[in-house]
Amino acid sequence: MKFIVLIIISTLFVSSTITSDDYIGKWEITGGSVIEIYQDGEVFYGKINKRAANPLSNFNGLDNKNPQEELRNRSLLGMNILNDLAYKDGVLSGGTIYNADSGKTYTVKVWIDSDDMNVCYIRAYKSFLFKTFRAKKVKSQEHITVVGKKS
Repeated sequence: MKFIVLIIISTLFVSSTITSDDYIGKWEITGGSVIEIYQDGEVFYGKINKRAANPLSNFNGLDNKNPQEELRNRSLLGMNILNDLAYKDGVLSGGTIYNADSGKTYTVKVWIDSDDMNVCYIRAYKSFLFKTFRAKKVKSQEHITVVGKKS
């Protein structure tokens, strides 16, 4: 009986702990955009890896809505939109997210669903209001077959 109680108690303390490495990689947001989260030292960033097939704005792929006029001609692809995030207690927070559709920056929190490690949520805050985006981890292609023409 003591053995069974010990097993039950130990399983309560063994959970799927979310580490900082779990955030690294590509995440596809509902709508089709892909953000690649990466780490530089202790700080996390996220850059646009792929745009949605039907974007809401910036149809030419440039940062048209940026409040800084000199940045309006930069490409959205490869641009950091998640900045200065810190990992603490399984969550990325303390940084900002840039919304290229509006040209505005908001505070942000990113967390992974503890029930499905392939799902994360990105929540942008404006005062006490917020909007949450769901993202799914993009599985990397391990083998890519290149088909060439025969001469």
